[in-house]
Amino acid sequence: MATTSAKAPPPEVKMEDAEALQAPVSDIGPRRERLYDKCAEATEGTVFFQRDLSNMDIAESVTDLLRIVQDLLDKHLFILMKFEGVPCWKIRPREEAAKLRKLNADERLIYHHIEQSKANGIWSKALRARTKVTQHVLNKTLKLLENKELVQMVLSVKFPNRKMYLLKHLRPSEDIAGGPWQSEGQYDIALIHAVAGLIETFIRKETCVEVPADYNNYQALDRSSAIEEKKAQVHAIQDIEDPPAVRAYHPPRDSASPKIVARHDVKHPTAASLRQRVMESGAIKNKEIRDSDMEQLLEMMVLEGRLEKVSGTNYKLASRATNTAGLNGFVDAPCGTCPVFDLCGDTGEISARTCVYFGEWLATDS
Repeated sequence: MATTSAKAPPPEVKMEDAEALQAPVSDIGPRRERLYDKCAEATEGTVFFQRDLSNMDIAESVTDLLRIVQDLLDKHLFILMKFEGVPCWKIRPREEAAKLRKLNADERLIYHHIEQSKANGIWSKALRARTKVTQHVLNKTLKLLENKELVQMVLSVKFPNRKMYLLKHLRPSEDIAGGPWQSEGQYDIALIHAVAGLIETFIRKETCVEVPADYNNYQALDRSSAIEEKKAQVHAIQDIEDPPAVRAYHPPRDSASPKIVARHDVKHPTAASLRQRVMESGAIKNKEIRDSDMEQLLEMMVLEGRLEKVSGTNYKLASRATNTAGLNGFVDAPCGTCPVFDLCGDTGEISARTCVYFGEWLATDS
């Protein structure tokens, strides 16, 4: 991100007076620190042109500014760049600059080429060709840079035999390390299983409810007092004490665990909403998950029969994941096992409006 317009970059200043630039200046240290601190106030990754640095009103002249910038480059606090042939600069963290000042010539040369490769990394063979160093020097230098935590080595997903090097603080591009579900060129099975389990949990909480295994087993409940009260309300019917036998519903004996029942009229989650939930859970660290990455995992879960797609963009648990075995839609309501079912109607003493069983079923007082 540049701080000046890309269409009209400032003209390059020619440093013809080399002797003036190299002349010692007693107070260059404080002004160097002030210029660095001023640049550090900008957003991380900001690129500064000469005009931007001049507008900070720290240097007394163009020559003085270039002298300060050169001092920052010598101390590795500035990174020299070019935009359409025009020089520009970007700051380097102080901790990293302090480590670079302790490197020898070969280490700085190799570090420079690795830095230029950015997140794409550079192959060790290509690195040797560019630096012209021997294989022994290259291997020794790379090992030293790794020990100093300045660079890192990753294996390429496309070319498993290639060792790619990039700066330690950078995240390898997908061309090298693959997507977030891969680690060191291999699929991270433990991570995939953990995230898939979280996704199932999130979808279950949003789209399903847990009910006891015997939630509609009315025979298991003592309803004698409620039945007697209902009988007493009907004075005109003398044979209400002998209602027709109704066989109550019994869940299977092996279904003691709670059952997962799908909700009705719910908004099923999407890849974007699930990605946000997973990231907020803290299950994934030091990795950036995009919507496309989450879609890839969700499609895998669909193929495994763990999820189903709804309307092409939303997801729900697969039918087998919602345990409906042993449930009967008719006896979910109290009417299925009501002992005075034949006496209930739209009007009269016994109706759905006055039914005490509905209050229990709906968990309300009315």
